Amino acid sequence: MEKNLMETDDKLYQGYLPAINRELRAFLEHSLNSESFWEKWTAFDFGFNRIRCWEIKNCSNELCPSFRDADCRCWLRVGTHCGGSVQGDFARKYRSCFECDVMKQIESDQIRMLYENINILIHHLKNRDEKIVNMAIRDSLTNAYNRTYFNEYINNFLAKSERYEEIASFIMVDLDMFKLLNDKYGHQAGDLVLVETAKLIEYNIRQSDLLFRYGGDEFLIVLPHTDCELAEAVKLRLLGAVEKWNAQHNSYEGFSLSLSVGCSTWKKGDDFVLTLKEADNLMYIDKKGKKTS
Repeated sequence: MEKNLMETDDKLYQGYLPAINRELRAFLEHSLNSESFWEKWTAFDFGFNRIRCWEIKNCSNELCPSFRDADCRCWLRVGTHCGGSVQGDFARKYRSCFECDVMKQIESDQIRMLYENINILIHHLKNRDEKIVNMAIRDSLTNAYNRTYFNEYINNFLAKSERYEEIASFIMVDLDMFKLLNDKYGHQAGDLVLVETAKLIEYNIRQSDLLFRYGGDEFLIVLPHTDCELAEAVKLRLLGAVEKWNAQHNSYEGFSLSLSVGCSTWKKGDDFVLTLKEADNLMYIDKKGKKTS
């Protein structure tokens, strides 16, 4: 009798399993494709108690990203399940956050454990997708957007401008004496300067602006919804930042960071190729002026 009941339960389980797999797969796909759906899911706590790691560990490190965090999932913020570098001081002591007494608070609740494991799975899948996208659209050395993504971005921008009165400015940036730097100090030094230049530009442009590595030692800044006057202000701020950088980071004897720049503005009805060429020409005029002065 007991054996028959077990066989019946097994058949029922096998019958439900494909449906469960389909539902779980659909849920995962929806979570990955819809940011709002994912945010609602993580915010819905099913009445679970909040696990505050700083209270359990008696921690007062206010610099920790997880300290007093409303989400209360330190394992996803700073722990071994975060998908990046482990930041939490306590998390570094464990091979896995599953070994930590913070996560052990939920071990006895199987539904809670299932819920949190699904969260961890989706978190890792989203991180993987983000890394794959970044590999496709970003330059591996400088982390600026690459030329391929520039073409995609501009095509979308121009298509949108057919419906709206769009305006955009472009700042072409080229490193001066870069070949001399490579020849004298080697390509590793050249790579370091490229990385530092990209960081410097990123820090001195607005959040809405985009930085592209346009060529070997050439960068392009795209400033959406920006007229010529505002673009000139961004350009001057960048050149001022270069002077400060040289005062603090003149690492190579006889070499100072110098950028040649050219700025142009595009509005609806203009030839985009000519607008970009104008920025490029002005950049070379700037470079030529430095050589003759």
